Amino acid sequence: MNEQEFFEHFPLRKANSHKSSNGVIVLIGGSFGMAGAVILNILGARSVGTGYIHCVTAESVYPIVASHEITAVYHPRTDGLPFVALPGDFLEKADAVSYGSGCANLLSKDGDVLHLLTKTECPFVLDAEGLRVLAKHPDYLKKAKGPVILTPHLGEFAALTGKTVEEIVENREELAVDYAVKNGVILVLKGPKTLVVSPDGDLTVNNSGNEALAQAGSGDVLTGIITGMCAKVADPYQAACMGVWFHGHLADLGVKNHSKICFRLEDYPKIADEFFAGKR
Repeated sequence: MNEQEFFEHFPLRKANSHKSSNGVIVLIGGSFGMAGAVILNILGARSVGTGYIHCVTAESVYPIVASHEITAVYHPRTDGLPFVALPGDFLEKADAVSYGSGCANLLSKDGDVLHLLTKTECPFVLDAEGLRVLAKHPDYLKKAKGPVILTPHLGEFAALTGKTVEEIVENREELAVDYAVKNGVILVLKGPKTLVVSPDGDLTVNNSGNEALAQAGSGDVLTGIITGMCAKVADPYQAACMGVWFHGHLADLGVKNHSKICFRLEDYPKIADEFFAGKR
């Protein structure tokens, strides 16, 4: 993909648009000790111009997250509270939902993933702890109501497939296509030249990005970007391909003026703003 192809699919923001017409998403993440992950989700979603961001996060980290990112609408939850007990119908109105970033210390994570898979009709992005839940409960995917996008790195994909990391490295494309087709998911297998595979076996090898992204939190930004992109682009596979390219392309732009060693993920919205300036 390149800039021209990206803008062939990225929607214009209409003059008469409002917040809900520019994408409504729900980011579910964060737990004690892991506030940064969901903050990075929000930064990723902001980078694609998401109009309305709901954030469901643990009460223990809510003050940290909300003081860092003031534009989201927050739904603090008590750890262990069943998802069905959350008030409001914001999930039903969402264009895309994500779960998993920073959820390692949530007691309710197994039940969360099952509930969301069975209730979410819009694209549902599963990352980090959500993937670890699936590794324990692979049958959960059979209950999915809508399109599912999985975003594992090599270690998480090894847990999902029962293969070793070495086996995956040697047969990356074959194993990625096989898993996506067998499980009916969109698979984003992260790493250098990230793979994006559709449930029909279509394969895209990403050509953007650099080693500046080899740091904790990079995947959390990507989750926010893909979720935001799914709220703007009708085809979730196309949205995932665009999100992966955009994530890498902004890193390529960012290292033109900054080092790959100290590249700041917090700068994503700023770099995105510079990228879109004069174009949208």
